[in-house]
Amino acid sequence: MSSLLTNKLAKLQHSVENIRNICILAHVDHGKTSLADSLVATNGVISSRLAGKLRYMDSRKDEQERGITMKSSAIALFYLAEGKEYLVNLMDSPGHVDFSSE
Repeated sequence: MSSLLTNKLAKLQHSVENIRNICILAHVDHGKTSLADSLVATNGVISSRLAGKLRYMDSRKDEQERGITMKSSAIALFYLAEGKEYLVNLMDSPGHVDFSSE
């Protein structure tokens, strides 16, 4: 992520009316992480070609190996709509209720 974008996100944190919080909730294997990858790709963090394959929000090794999200993760993204800038706090969640026994 470029330092220019990082500075923009930091500025937007002080403007409550321009902050949007999104949590992706759905059942197991319904594309939550693929959707998150696509949204992350819009900010240039990952290639749009890799969106849905990379599983960027799944940072744990066991999540990558098993291909499932076991722990929620979040990222701040920039969004521009009709000339207005927004900070989007995106959270990807597991599709299963409890992985605490893992």
